Amino acid sequence: MNAILVLAVTCVLTLCIGMVLTPRVVSVAKELHLYDLPDSRKVHKIPIPRMGGVMFLPTVVISMTVVLVVLLRMEVLGNKVWEGATIQHFLAYMAGAMMLYVIGLYDDIRGVGYKVKFCVQILAASLLCVSGLWVSDFSYVFFIREVPFWIGMPFTVLFVVYVTNAMNLIDGIDGLASGLSIVAMAVIAGLYIMSGNFIWALIPMAYLGVLVSFFYYNVFCKNDKTFMGDAGSLTLGFTLSFLVLHFWQKDPVWNHYIHNIGIIALSTLTIPLLDVVRVFASRLRDGRNPFLPDKNHIHHKLLRAGLTGRQTMVTILLLSVMFIAINYLVSNISQTLMIVVDIILFVLMHNIINVFIYRREGRNGNVWDRTFSL
Repeated sequence: MNAILVLAVTCVLTLCIGMVLTPRVVSVAKELHLYDLPDSRKVHKIPIPRMGGVMFLPTVVISMTVVLVVLLRMEVLGNKVWEGATIQHFLAYMAGAMMLYVIGLYDDIRGVGYKVKFCVQILAASLLCVSGLWVSDFSYVFFIREVPFWIGMPFTVLFVVYVTNAMNLIDGIDGLASGLSIVAMAVIAGLYIMSGNFIWALIPMAYLGVLVSFFYYNVFCKNDKTFMGDAGSLTLGFTLSFLVLHFWQKDPVWNHYIHNIGIIALSTLTIPLLDVVRVFASRLRDGRNPFLPDKNHIHHKLLRAGLTGRQTMVTILLLSVMFIAINYLVSNISQTLMIVVDIILFVLMHNIINVFIYRREGRNGNVWDRTFSL
């Protein structure tokens, strides 16, 4: 119970700090004229301050540091709370997160090309591998169990870069990236708690609080409305990939009260991960640079189908929860089957959206996304 109380206090602390700091960050962004300007591919119609995610990482680090210092001085939870904690992993995470935070902040202020951001992401992901955090066990996905380091390490770098960019690209309408991250952080925190790894549960619980505060200002607040920006989305995606990776290590610390815990954690990212593949495939099919932005993400398609921005956000969040629930049930049968079911459901979902787009726009051809409408 003491550990649960500490986690709750951490979440409330970051929530309070976020509620206090966000309006001040917005004020600074306005003074420096750091706005996200509307254009042909963006949904918003007026300039919006884009520095809301600047306070994510500092708030989480300050809150966790305060909580851990108090725990160490008071010896409230004893040594048991540190079980499963690997200091090398945490240090590598902090270094990588700071690298992405800095490049994201610079991008929000001055702009950075995607090649530079990719290089920084690869370097940050490589630090995790150097610390010993890499996928060594596929848990029988496609009938693969243990993998050697020369496969696991490149796969880990690819996975981290993949998730980091997926969260960055899904950040297209109010509340979507933060809402999906809130769902993911809540589920991942629950998995860590149920596995008895309270020290690692501090990270998603800390992010949960600051994300809720951002969600309020991003969705419900008019005067202090703000966007996340790359400083927030890049560190957020990197953090989610880092947290999920822990479940995919062959580690005796994890107990077996939760079946297929790694695939359940990964399920929290189903929609952004599959959407990136679909969008990239669509761009390649049309002969366009897959790294240049367009208006073909799932939220763009739902808007074209006739939903409002708020309805689109809520719909995608509900779909994310649906995928998590389905994956939990199907993964008890087969993790490979679960991935196949996810792809089938995702294809079906997009074809249904295409039907509504066709009915609303009244034209054929470009409406159908040929990537999945085979």
